[in-house]
Amino acid sequence: MDGETVVALATPPGESGIAVVRISGPRAVDIIEGMSPGASGWKSHETHLSRLESINGEILDEALAICMLAPNSYTGEDVVEISCHGSMHLTGAIIEDIILRGAEPAGQGEFTKRAYLNGRMDLIQAEAVADLISSETKLQSRVALAHLKGSLSRKVGEIEIGLLGQLALVEVSIDFSEEDIETWSAEKLTGISVETRGKIAGLLESEMVGRKLRQGIRITILGPRNAGKSSLYNALIGEERAIVSEIPGTTRDVLRERIHIGGLTYYLEDTAGIAETGCEIEARGISMGMEAARGADIVLFVLDGSHKARDEEEDELRNISVVDHIVVLNKSDLGLTESTSEVAERFGEADVIAVSATGGEGLTDLRNAIFGRTVGGDISRLGSERIALNARQSTALKDVSASLERMEKEIARKAGPEIVSMELREAIDACGKVTGRAVSQDLLETIFSRFCIGK
Repeated sequence: MDGETVVALATPPGESGIAVVRISGPRAVDIIEGMSPGASGWKSHETHLSRLESINGEILDEALAICMLAPNSYTGEDVVEISCHGSMHLTGAIIEDIILRGAEPAGQGEFTKRAYLNGRMDLIQAEAVADLISSETKLQSRVALAHLKGSLSRKVGEIEIGLLGQLALVEVSIDFSEEDIETWSAEKLTGISVETRGKIAGLLESEMVGRKLRQGIRITILGPRNAGKSSLYNALIGEERAIVSEIPGTTRDVLRERIHIGGLTYYLEDTAGIAETGCEIEARGISMGMEAARGADIVLFVLDGSHKARDEEEDELRNISVVDHIVVLNKSDLGLTESTSEVAERFGEADVIAVSATGGEGLTDLRNAIFGRTVGGDISRLGSERIALNARQSTALKDVSASLERMEKEIARKAGPEIVSMELREAIDACGKVTGRAVSQDLLETIFSRFCIGK
């Protein structure tokens, strides 16, 4: 990155009304001045209608352009953004001309990486940018935006500042050990450490729901032939994606589609009906369905509620008992042969939901049951606090807590301030890993490689 000026398309490639080309670096202003006559008089953060000329003097486009001078820009460098017409050929020609004028193509996450390296945001906020771009629901975008605004950074920063204050007191006692000056209290430091570990534990509780928020939850629909699995699949999606037929064995492959419930993303899978079969293709489909169910977060085991479940169907349900599952009595519009409570008693299930995939009855109850199985009460806390740790942040905070716990044990056995100081430093360094104050170059490359080009 050292001193380079980079350029990339900041909007998705393809035909569109408007496309945005972004330039960042020390040559950004020189480049736009070379492309647009009169740009030398532009002030920072003013938008101008500009005629863009190529390095050969050809007219490229008439576009809106804005210069944002360092340090008051997204990256902290001089930035130019060109809003041009969204032709793939046109944007390609503009970017090519900018490269001829001395810029380099930007890599993935290049602009946000520069913003982080230039102190415009910390690593938590940088990761929130990627989360915000990939958000699919209102809840996902709200949590990402809260992180981008610094909600998690402030909490971690408060922990780090508190520990730095205690470290200063401990190290003063080391520097003035011959003066017999008491600068820190073992009892007080232990109390602060215990309180800090409690705060960290509260943050760590958000890791699981944070993982589900970002990665989504897999749901596999499983059950015997003609139970209405594909109809239920279509009903939950809200449109017809799976072929529905009275002919047994219509579904042969595993079908997958994305749905949203309560602000979370679910990956719904429809599978072949479980049955004894002599058809090699159908048998393979059944095997794939069972394999999908074993890897699912939740299995919806669908039964035809208008007929009493056969013994072999009960056996199949017991085979997947290690997976979190809900029994769905479909075709309730035809009349149930057994009530949900009777089925629950016979199957030993906490959740048995009666639905009509074709009529829509019971689908709201089913969605609520899925959502309840997924997050429990964590979702209300997520909605209010909007804190959701990712795996990297969680690991670093666990290291903070582990260092503090070791420090408490050292204090309990009357260890000297040198040992206490060492453990405190390790806890503070781990805080730095959360915010990005102390991370390796390899980790940075891994994090920003997940970004799109242009952001």
